[in-house]
Amino acid sequence: MQLAFYMGFKRIFLIGVDHNFTAVGNPNEKQFLKGDDPNHFTPGYFGNKEWHLPDLEGSELAYHMARFHFNRSGREIYDATVDGKLQIFPKITFEQALDMCKKKSSGKDVVM
Repeated sequence: MQLAFYMGFKRIFLIGVDHNFTAVGNPNEKQFLKGDDPNHFTPGYFGNKEWHLPDLEGSELAYHMARFHFNRSGREIYDATVDGKLQIFPKITFEQALDMCKKKSSGKDVVM
């Protein structure tokens, strides 16, 4: 998002930001995930591997700051994630994001 802001993009569409994890523990805590990974799009993403627990609170703080700066400069961030738990940005469907890009694209839209 920072790079898109710097590059002058007017709208950002978030896709795949689930913001939903089953793991329990402290943010950034190192854990070994035994078996399949239930937190990502594929069971082998961190399955049977070491990983660090997400810092959802820290992520939300960063998302709030991004929303503030984008809105302050007349820009927008939309969340087109299917079934995502993030509640910071306006929710739209993937199809709506595509339509918005087609209808009034100034060449300054980015899908992340």
